[in-house]
Amino acid sequence: MRNSRRSGKIEWKLWAALVVLLAGFIFVQKWLAATPTKYERVELPLPQTRAERIKKLPEASMIPGRVIELDTTRGRIDFVLFEKDCPVTTARIVQLVRKGYYDGVQFTRVVPNALIQTGPVKKQVPPIKLEVLRGLINTKGAVGMARTSDPNSATSQFYILLEPWRHLDYDYAVFGRLIRGIDVAFKIRQGDTIKTARIRDLTPQDKRLFERTLQIEAERATE
Repeated sequence: MRNSRRSGKIEWKLWAALVVLLAGFIFVQKWLAATPTKYERVELPLPQTRAERIKKLPEASMIPGRVIELDTTRGRIDFVLFEKDCPVTTARIVQLVRKGYYDGVQFTRVVPNALIQTGPVKKQVPPIKLEVLRGLINTKGAVGMARTSDPNSATSQFYILLEPWRHLDYDYAVFGRLIRGIDVAFKIRQGDTIKTARIRDLTPQDKRLFERTLQIEAERATE
């Protein structure tokens, strides 16, 4: 008898607690419904398309600067530097050439009839920032900086294109243009070396050769 009375009291207390909880829930729901909610608009930046990113880049002047001469085991290769357009990149190349760090460096990557690329210099140098401008494209004869997947990881390795690789445009720093020795570049094989690298001033003949390369490039673009 005592057990039934005790269980009855427990059931009554449970029901009372449930009623209180339900009443509290209903009250909170009504209070939330009556309280105006203010939403703040957050502007999320839209991802830029590749075309939009390129459009915002400054236009390259394409003014030829000094000339780098590479005396390789296959012959001589000359290219002009875009010192006005790529001051950081070209300053690095000039520094390494003047210190003789490219002397003895091998061509470690060769894609036949497409690309030749140097290995790194023996001296460890810090990476430099990526420099890209509209007009500096990966066309035939372009000279650009090799790098890792990090855009700002270029140090000393550079490539010379023997055919256009336009898929590299604006992701790699094109800092120069070949003006002599394209036939030599085609002969380069993996393991060939740069015997010596020198820098000199641009001559009138160099400038004419450079302008001719731009003319040929423009004619190809209209074909």
